[in-house]
Amino acid sequence: MKRILMFLKLFRYDLLVMLVALKHRDTPKNVKGLLLAAILYLVSPIDLLPDAIPLAGIIDDAVIVPTAIMGLTNMLPGHVRHYAEDQAGKMLRYMPAILAATTLFVVCWLGLIVYGLYKLIF
Repeated sequence: MKRILMFLKLFRYDLLVMLVALKHRDTPKNVKGLLLAAILYLVSPIDLLPDAIPLAGIIDDAVIVPTAIMGLTNMLPGHVRHYAEDQAGKMLRYMPAILAATTLFVVCWLGLIVYGLYKLIF
């Protein structure tokens, strides 16, 4: 999980642009499919270079996924890319608030789960 968070910090703007473009109806289907494949490659334990090889396993993710995202961003139609960049810019402005709200939501759910388990056991 730590590895994924590190990579997200490196290319979060491009990733946000592509995620906004993923929801746009004018985005070509091949771009949507390739984006989903790149995201699956990032979170998949199966890599071209296994993570067991020190440093090489992380470097292949650090090279392949951002390169794929950059190439897919260039494949977007102009109006879709402009719209997605505007929306991503707005999202980045509110990112600290979004992360705080998400964290609060997750903590509340975990608290409810722990409380439910406590009541179930005792």
